[in-house]
Formats: sequence, C-alpha cells, structure tokens
Amino acid sequence: MKKSFLKLFFITLSILLAGCSVYSESKETAPNLIMQDTKERLIVTGEVKRTFKNNKAVRIARDAIQSAERIPGILNVSKNNLEMTLVDSNGNKENYFLWLRKESDSGMIMNADDTHTGYTLKQLDVVKLRKLLKF
Repeated sequence: MKKSFLKLFFITLSILLAGCSVYSESKETAPNLIMQDTKERLIVTGEVKRTFKNNKAVRIARDAIQSAERIPGILNVSKNNLEMTLVDSNGNKENYFLWLRKESDSGMIMNADDTHTGYTLKQLDVVKLRKLLKF
C-alpha cells in the first residue's frame, strides 16, 4: 500500500514540476516576440523623408493599406508624391506608391508590384498618415 501511494505521489509531483517548467519557458520567450515586432520599420521618401522604427507608425501604415478600397479598372495616374516601404523583422520589404495632398483629405495607395491597381485610402487613414508624416 505504501509503495503504490509513493508511486502515485512521485508521478503527481513529476507532472506538476513538468508543468511549471513549461510555464517558465513560455514566460521567458514572450519578450523575444515583442522585440521582433519592434524591428519593423516604415520608410517614407519623396516630398517627406522619414524613417519610423516604432510599432505605432508601422500599425498606422498597415491599417491604412488593409482598409483601403480597390479602385475598379486599370489605372493610368499621375506621378506619386510619396513612396512608402514597410520592412518586417526578417528584412522583407513591401513597397507602395502613395498619393497624399496637403490640401485634401483623400489619398490613394498602390502596391509597387501591381501598378495597374490603385486603392482609395479612407479619410481617417489619410488624416493619420498626414499627422504621422507631418505633411
């Protein structure tokens, strides 16, 4: 009886200790994930030349891209006044052409790899981008 009780005790203790070590490992890796996010950059060239290394700036740009609405048809547009590059933590780049005007709350964005398709930026995103760029 004592032997079976001791076996059960050691098995339970082993399971508890194993669970604690898994928890402590995951707790240690969480800051590394946060550090990877901060390696993203936003580079803007053209009428404004700025580089941002903070998550807020990258998030503003990504939100603007994701919420933009596709303009139907094939576009033939004037020269863009800004270029925007998003660089992720692995060094991968996404290049965009950007049309923002100081006197307008409208804007357009185009992926540099697909220059026949444009996207209208939402008015709120244009305001955020202009504020970010001090434009």
